[in-house]
Amino acid sequence: MSGGYRQQPGGSGPTTRKDGKRVAGKQAFPPPGSGGSKPKMATRDLDFIPESVGGKEPQPAGSHIHDRVRTGTSVGKEMPLVDSNAKVTGQAWYGDDVRLPNEVIGKILRSPHHYARIKSIDTTRVEALPGVLAVATGADSPHRFGVLPVTKDEHAMAVEKVRHVGDLVACVAAIDESTALEALNLFDIEWEILEPVFDPKKGLEDADEPIHWRGKYHLAKTNVQKRVFQEFGDRSLVEKPHAESHGKWKMAGVHHGFTEPHAVVAHWDPNGRLQLYTPQQVPHYTHRALSTVLDVPMHQINVIRTFVGGGFGGKSDPFPHEMCAAILSRKSGRPVRITFDREEVYWINRGRHPSHIEVKMTADEDARISGFDIDALIDGGGFASFGHVTSYYNGVLATAPYELGSFHYTGARVWTNKPASGAMRGHGAVNTRCAVEVGLDEMAETMQVDPIDLRLANLLPPHSRTISGFRITSNGMREALEKVRTGSNWDEKFRKLPLGKGIGIGCGFFISGSGLPIHWDPNRFPHATVHMQVDMDGGVTVHTGAADIGQGSTTAVAQVVSEVLALPIEMIHVRSHESDTSPVDLGSYSSRVTFMNANAAIRAALEIREQLLNAAWEMLGYHPNNLVLNDRRIYYKHDPAVGVSYLKALHKAQEDKGALIASGAYRSPPMGGVHKGAAAGLAPAYSFSAYVAEVDVDVETGIIRCTNVWAAHDCGKALNPLAVKGQIIGSCHMGLGQVLSEQMVYGRTGHLQNANLLDYKIPSVHEMPHVEPIIIESCDPEGPFGAKEAGEGPLLPILPAVVNAV
Repeated sequence: MSGGYRQQPGGSGPTTRKDGKRVAGKQAFPPPGSGGSKPKMATRDLDFIPESVGGKEPQPAGSHIHDRVRTGTSVGKEMPLVDSNAKVTGQAWYGDDVRLPNEVIGKILRSPHHYARIKSIDTTRVEALPGVLAVATGADSPHRFGVLPVTKDEHAMAVEKVRHVGDLVACVAAIDESTALEALNLFDIEWEILEPVFDPKKGLEDADEPIHWRGKYHLAKTNVQKRVFQEFGDRSLVEKPHAESHGKWKMAGVHHGFTEPHAVVAHWDPNGRLQLYTPQQVPHYTHRALSTVLDVPMHQINVIRTFVGGGFGGKSDPFPHEMCAAILSRKSGRPVRITFDREEVYWINRGRHPSHIEVKMTADEDARISGFDIDALIDGGGFASFGHVTSYYNGVLATAPYELGSFHYTGARVWTNKPASGAMRGHGAVNTRCAVEVGLDEMAETMQVDPIDLRLANLLPPHSRTISGFRITSNGMREALEKVRTGSNWDEKFRKLPLGKGIGIGCGFFISGSGLPIHWDPNRFPHATVHMQVDMDGGVTVHTGAADIGQGSTTAVAQVVSEVLALPIEMIHVRSHESDTSPVDLGSYSSRVTFMNANAAIRAALEIREQLLNAAWEMLGYHPNNLVLNDRRIYYKHDPAVGVSYLKALHKAQEDKGALIASGAYRSPPMGGVHKGAAAGLAPAYSFSAYVAEVDVDVETGIIRCTNVWAAHDCGKALNPLAVKGQIIGSCHMGLGQVLSEQMVYGRTGHLQNANLLDYKIPSVHEMPHVEPIIIESCDPEGPFGAKEAGEGPLLPILPAVVNAV
């Protein structure tokens, strides 16, 4: 393969830009085998596979920047989530639980056609129906919106064309549900049917009527939304491989399968401000989109996040139905509630992209991985969503955890006339990771080496860079592999189990937050901001815009504040429900919330701590450097009997200020290069995972059952081990669904056949294997108390582990 952007690690040319930032790929990156290679011998013993630079290098140890404020109060302790009582007692309010006075019902008219031009819409009969209070069409929403500023291709309702069955055409508000449903049958629409595209390969070809038109940025007359070409390293290394594997994969689309359907309630208050209730992962993006679509300043909009009944990426976009509710409410003068049925949830979709992936990998005679060649064609459905980013993630997130001699990636995302694909847990990395890990096993088989040994011999070390320039800080990959190897008795089972039983390995690598946010500016606006205030009785209220979608981020923020201020977690109250009182946060996606918001919360708590210690200094006469804050006391470190209570110090600090108030912010350190797409996949830290799966296969029927999983995940530091274990087990469940039973099935005519929870086969508890979660703590230097993500990365290894076991 040829073409694409070329970077030669360690090669000629400048290593820094004019502004002093590093050029990606120009770091001193040793070639494979530079750690002291020995000739490969005809054995599967690890001792005879050459050691990678990172193969046996230990994780560097040392103090963490937050160690000085460790109090032993909360961090590292298992505890229930702080919102668990509200959920288990039924007091948590989800989207459809919101009820406002004089509320009316909104319903959406959806397209019966895959692809059609709307020649006319007559709403006369709808408006004449008694009980109908408002009607809206695309004419009421001319402004485009989208989650990414560079790919705004959505309207609240279709303007000119519909792009898939279920696309939004119009909406109505009526006094009750039956009237609203009756009204949907009274629209008179004249259609011009257009030729639909269902196959992403056909989307690469010129079309008479492209699904979207991007003007000067459009590629010929195709339906290609985004093309990516990247190349790094020395391509000559792959010319004469000692071993190689070549795999072609076709992967179906997968839906998030969250329990709670989408719902929204919109209300314009007497002051003309919009109050919008929605179970959103990213309230700030909805806030921005509403301002654009409604042509209303953001300060006139308050987005109130309800409890979220599962998201997994499926509630990250700003959605058309949220705009519809606001438009209908403004027209009717009444609060409007829209709640989806399950079929509508599948129509809005944003699930994992259907993919065609081709992976070729090569190794030299010393078992070094000399190259990855990856080509990914992904089916974006009718709209862009996060697809611009997905197009890059399919490639760049496959460059680790291994040390590669070269890397070549071509990718394309095309529009088709299906519900839009988007971001789903493990965004952009899951399908390619599966293909890569299975390819590694095939190469291990060719070379007659143990698959785990092959991986150990090619690991990146801590404090290094990937071939594409990503900065690797902490790295617990080696320990993860060793733990699952020992825990599963791998050496006693691999290639020794009877017919019908198998054991397999898979690894994962994922981002802990995005190095560059979707909405950013040259002024380097913080990625996360937290406001904090201390009440007269010592209770602490933390205001954050981050959405807890069940992953426990609110608990994590409360824990780090509790740890810094040495207060029981019951005294920490986290508020994150509305944009009026919460600082801007860039969302619960990319596994960013604990890493970024907890860091911001620590900084705010440190400011409060400083104010308390200064007050104690005045009272005791000892400098803050000689004072200890713990157990609701501040005392002299050389004589604990000399001290004051937390409350007395607090009241002293409040004498001239009233309430103690502080703000904390976090932004990623400067990273990245100058090549196109350098920002995609950048993160302040990365997680690493290794899983071993055991399977039973009925050799007559082909039925596969996963029986045991040993799942090791490097989360840096487990702030709450109970929550981390839950994330690991939940990730196994979701990944097993994709690899064994879940897929969005489209018929020959392009219709989605299983838009319900009966035919869309999510594994039940009866199909779940025994999962042994193993926490690896590599203590990341940038993470809050060393923590990294644990919400998405644990999903990646289970798919290839099962495939390799089979």
